[in-house]
Amino acid sequence: MIIKIKFKLSEKNQILPLNYQYPISSWIYKVLEKADSTFSQILHEHGYRTEKGKTFKFFTFSKLRFPKNTWKIIPNTDRMEINASNAYLRISFLLPKQIENFVIGLFKEQTTFIGDKISGINMKVESIETLKPILKNKTDNKDYITARLKTVSPLVLGINIEDQKNEQYFEPTHPQYKKILLNNLIDKYKTGTGKQINIDNLNFTLTKLYKNKKGKPKTELQTIKAFTSAETKIKGYYYEFELSAPADFIEIGLSAGFGSMNALGFGFCEIVSES
Repeated sequence: MIIKIKFKLSEKNQILPLNYQYPISSWIYKVLEKADSTFSQILHEHGYRTEKGKTFKFFTFSKLRFPKNTWKIIPNTDRMEINASNAYLRISFLLPKQIENFVIGLFKEQTTFIGDKISGINMKVESIETLKPILKNKTDNKDYITARLKTVSPLVLGINIEDQKNEQYFEPTHPQYKKILLNNLIDKYKTGTGKQINIDNLNFTLTKLYKNKKGKPKTELQTIKAFTSAETKIKGYYYEFELSAPADFIEIGLSAGFGSMNALGFGFCEIVSES
């Protein structure tokens, strides 16, 4: 399930830190935690066997979007000036269809402050629209299709996920990248569908690695828990890729995110084309 949230900003000329993914992630968690006991019970009833004490992490989200010409990065800072009345955010969840409406209801009329100790923006949920990762050529979930996808938020791939300060990040051209990315997605597929799939039957092909002005792979560093003792930086990449797999396997990635640290807003992808 993918939802598009339209926010109403309380005022114009607000200052937003560029490192805003962690505050958005924290807000989403807070919304879900308000219905924690009910939410956890429903997930369990529909086959989500998460360990006791573990937080639901099968979601990711896009970058915040503002109307054209209503924002600008302040030179030589890590801030952007927002002069908009509205902001837009897409959040994708890997959820049983039976509880999608329940989750949507949790976000209605929510208010939030997205920022850090220095600055931020105040927003209120104005409307919610349900989107679907439509695969036009899907006739049956078992059908293998080839979808070309692009990263909307940087895709992170690494090990030592529980120890972010010692995280090792892989570049898309690393020889083990394909295997690690597909195994990560296979784990989500098992949780979301209860099905098994052989990695040898899947194909991942890097088709376009976006470059910066210096001709190097386009990356993005997000500072997590800024201005605290737990502050750390996470590195992700922007690119396009083709994935040949069953339709429902591709939809798992579109719902839960591709790669690691999805709940922090990494690995949100969208369909470019399919065949």
